[in-house]
Amino acid sequence: MDTKSEYRKQVNEMGKKEFTFLKMQEYGFWPNDLPTPYERQKNETKEDFENRKKLLDEFQELSEKISDTYKEKHEIEKKLSSLKKELEDTWDYEKIRAAVSQEIMKESIARRAERKEERERQKQLKTEAWKKRKSENIIFIGKKYSGLLVKKETNIEKLKENELPVIETDKDLANFLQIEYNTLRYLVYHRDVITFDNYYRFDIPKKSGGMRHIAAPKTQLKTAQRQILEKILYKMEVSDISHGFIKSRSVITGAKTHNTSPDLLINIDLENFFPTITFERVRGLYQSFGYSGYIASLLAMICTYCERIPIEIKGETKYIKTSDRILPQGSPASPMITNIICRKMDKRINGLCKKLGVIYTRYADDMSFSYIGKTDDFAIGSFLNSINKIIEDEGFHIKKEKTHILRKHNRQYITGIVINNEEIGVSRKWVKILKASIHNAEKLKNSGDIVPKKTYQEISGKIAWLKSVNEKRYQKIIQKGIDLLKGLN
Repeated sequence: MDTKSEYRKQVNEMGKKEFTFLKMQEYGFWPNDLPTPYERQKNETKEDFENRKKLLDEFQELSEKISDTYKEKHEIEKKLSSLKKELEDTWDYEKIRAAVSQEIMKESIARRAERKEERERQKQLKTEAWKKRKSENIIFIGKKYSGLLVKKETNIEKLKENELPVIETDKDLANFLQIEYNTLRYLVYHRDVITFDNYYRFDIPKKSGGMRHIAAPKTQLKTAQRQILEKILYKMEVSDISHGFIKSRSVITGAKTHNTSPDLLINIDLENFFPTITFERVRGLYQSFGYSGYIASLLAMICTYCERIPIEIKGETKYIKTSDRILPQGSPASPMITNIICRKMDKRINGLCKKLGVIYTRYADDMSFSYIGKTDDFAIGSFLNSINKIIEDEGFHIKKEKTHILRKHNRQYITGIVINNEEIGVSRKWVKILKASIHNAEKLKNSGDIVPKKTYQEISGKIAWLKSVNEKRYQKIIQKGIDLLKGLN
């Protein structure tokens, strides 16, 4: 390091005054045995030294202010001198004062313009950085839904423990779903008003009356939902209580879990089951798997939708949202999401049922409870109150008008399967209708008329259903249907 650099370093470290006295001592201008004003003097107490140092610092600060003031005075005098020369013939203090004020105003305006220009430049830089970030990452998915996008921490250990795919970025997610990145950006962005709907929407009649709203995803979205179902949701554990939409389980396995002809059978329906499961609940589910708030939000956007109504505006059909984002009834991923979300509820209810000797099963939103024993000893009201409390705690609601208490003399059924007899079956009315369909089709065939394709499909489906419920019990009608169908081929 050269001498100048060394001196500059020492000045910065110890201060200009201290450095000056040090050099004066080195070159003999200040006795070495005599302390500098910045050192503690002989017979000076520590407290006095600290006070004197403080005064010296204040003196130094005051000196610098005076120096700055003199500099400013010098600048003003220079301006006055310059103006004096300009106005030498008409020396007028008012004109000089006005000219000085104008000059100062010009400088102030110039400084403000510079600051404004700098602010605009910084704003432009921020805008460009935002656009760049926005083009490279998904940083907004709609009002009310973007709150957890800043949470990027992934619990990789938990994901691996559950044998789930590790997805840390939006690019990872696009690759996992096997879709283009721009397609992902489009699918996860919520719009209150859209011109293209990603769902086919229709209503189907309920057996109990009323209509059920179905929203079936279109191809691109359905593919993404199916990837999530097969590679994430199917890997998660579900309760043994649930029999809906699970491989090797069905309404039949649910019915067979109960004893035939129980002394008491209680059927309960949950109200607005799918709509009760909101975007926030689905996002929380994926977070519980180990995914970050960021990835969980994107997965939840793909798996939820909002109700919409079509409105024509200036000759163009727009779809306007009428609800917050909820679970669609029609998505391949929705049933499994409900099963996983209901695990805790099933466990709590089953724990209560075991204590009371009750068998409990659930198929989606249909809950069934059977009991064998003296019904006089069974407090039905207390039992239903306890069940209702658990259901409410878990964020669901009972549809009270659909609660049915069935005893042995009633037709006892579980999700359409009759369990009154020694073996399970279907209702007599259902069998009667099937027999009539087969009979009418035979008459058409024998008269040489063509049996409508719809009739053929209905009979074929019902025969397949009877075989799955109880092939042995309905062997005769099944065989009759098979013979008819062979003749129609």
